[in-house]
Amino acid sequence: MIQDLMRKHRRAILIFVVLVIAVPFVLFFGMPGKYRSAVPEFKDNPIATVANLPVLESEFRRNLNTLIQQRSTPDKPVTIEELEQSGETDKILQQMIDSNLITLEEQKRNFKVNRSFLVEQMQKWPQFRTEDGKLDREAWNTWVEANQGKINWNEIYSDLQKSISRQVFINALLAPARFDPTTIDKKVMNNFTKIRIKYAKISPPIEIKEEELAKYFEENKETYRDPDSLVAETVKISLVPPVPDKAIEAYNKAKQGEDFAELANTYSDQKSQPGGDLGWQSQRETEPPHRQVLFSLKVGEINEPVYTFGAYYIFKVEEERTHAETGAREIHARQIMIRASLSDDEKKQREEQANEIAQKANEEKSLEKIAQEKGLEIVKIGPFTKESKTIEGLTQFDVYQFRSAFMTPEKDSEYQVITTRDNVFVAKIIERTIGEIPPLEKVRERVEKDYTNMVKLQDDYKKRVEEISNKIKAEAKSIDDLPKLFPDLNIEIKETVNPFTAKDYLFQEGLMISPESIFNELEGKDTGVLAGPIKDFSNEYYFVQLLERTPPTDADKPKMEEDKKKMLEMEIRMAQNEILEDYRLYLREKAMKRGVPIKINQQMIASILGKDKKTEKEGESGEKKAPANPAVDLQKLNTLVGD
Repeated sequence: MIQDLMRKHRRAILIFVVLVIAVPFVLFFGMPGKYRSAVPEFKDNPIATVANLPVLESEFRRNLNTLIQQRSTPDKPVTIEELEQSGETDKILQQMIDSNLITLEEQKRNFKVNRSFLVEQMQKWPQFRTEDGKLDREAWNTWVEANQGKINWNEIYSDLQKSISRQVFINALLAPARFDPTTIDKKVMNNFTKIRIKYAKISPPIEIKEEELAKYFEENKETYRDPDSLVAETVKISLVPPVPDKAIEAYNKAKQGEDFAELANTYSDQKSQPGGDLGWQSQRETEPPHRQVLFSLKVGEINEPVYTFGAYYIFKVEEERTHAETGAREIHARQIMIRASLSDDEKKQREEQANEIAQKANEEKSLEKIAQEKGLEIVKIGPFTKESKTIEGLTQFDVYQFRSAFMTPEKDSEYQVITTRDNVFVAKIIERTIGEIPPLEKVRERVEKDYTNMVKLQDDYKKRVEEISNKIKAEAKSIDDLPKLFPDLNIEIKETVNPFTAKDYLFQEGLMISPESIFNELEGKDTGVLAGPIKDFSNEYYFVQLLERTPPTDADKPKMEEDKKKMLEMEIRMAQNEILEDYRLYLREKAMKRGVPIKINQQMIASILGKDKKTEKEGESGEKKAPANPAVDLQKLNTLVGD
């Protein structure tokens, strides 16, 4: 394994240096090897050059893949097309070019590192360390002897030299990063201090005149248009892995009467629950499909293996009872969970099959022939809209991606490939009914709310709030005085039910105010002192009054020290990132003034992003095809790559 690692030592060493020495700068420089296994190997053609330094295709692809994994969720995978539309692919390229600009500056220093220091850095690799963190000399010596004559040590030292030299340069650059540590002390104290308050919203009434509301509706009526109603035809290729033999065996033994708890101990991949014991369970309003199967079982029944999110589940209900207060059915159940997933190759094959089906269906303007050849059933889905929470024929895990693929009519005429958590669909809209604009009366409540929010953002309204706030500060001794001072405002005084800290949320109290802003406003104020105004997230204004303050306890102190350490690290990183961003901008301007040659192979980038196929399709359809522009000067960099 170590020999395999060293054959690719360039990447491994870079990862090591980033992890051990350069943790604060991962966000900027990336971690090119972290998801290496997820991306196929490519010939390292440069997609750009900065002077004599290449920006490699493989690194660009890996950075794209890393960003996709970071931005994706199990139910909402991000596509390269979405990253491109949001400008994220341009930012990746810009960051890689900036990184090379920094390297050019660093190389001017001709910084040298003693070989003994380089060896010390290599000896810090995890495989050469004991459990208590000390150097495992036997492991190190065995590895060195095994690789004599097999690896180029000078090349390894050269790579380490470059990486460490660069990091020393970056460390020196970011050394001036500073911040006020007293702000951290205050934040930590507020995060462990509990308070309760009285509060009152200052909301001058807004007179809604019918003619003004009608005018507002007319000017914004597209906002209230009903969503289009859609019907699609589709074929589906499952991404659900087959039931493992292990699950079939466990199910059969359970059906034959073997002890379910013992089977769970033997077969289940969920070892945190001895005997697969789930305890007493009551059904929630929104249960995922596999849990719905659980609650459909009667006492003593066992379900066939049911799949969800990387695993098959087998349940057995052992007891049931009725909750004394709610009257709801409760069950005592056990489960066997067995993990299952398609291999990368299997998933890729099914996705390639979907792409092949879509391509042929678009060529023939019909899905019927290719679906018949592949033995797939064509199904109609819909009607549905962009707001549909459930769609007949789709699982809850398919709905979001499926409906999101058809938000605009531009792609209605072509078959699209839609990948969801458990399926790949090839689908096309066969019927789109344009939503109508409803009459004002039907959406009056929405329109009045939007109109009111619009008025609250205007200067006249803000001036009224300011005048009221100034009068409160000048005349009110207590928050209880506010209804008397302003009887026409119908001010209501409320209290928070539960004590809260600066890191808590107040939504359960019906407040959309940042707790931190409340703590800041009450800083240094005693109980009973009025403070404000404070603006909430929806542009409403509040006055508050402290009812009680409970300082941190001795039991809180260890956690406070831990939080303080994390905050200090975060603050210094933020300060360093600001310096780094300023330095990047400086290097770009310097490069432009001095004519540093930067070339970008737009044709290759288009191929990586899949835009070349789209352009070819546009050319075949008779549309104007943009000329290829493989190399671009630095003068055009900002418009092509973005800041």
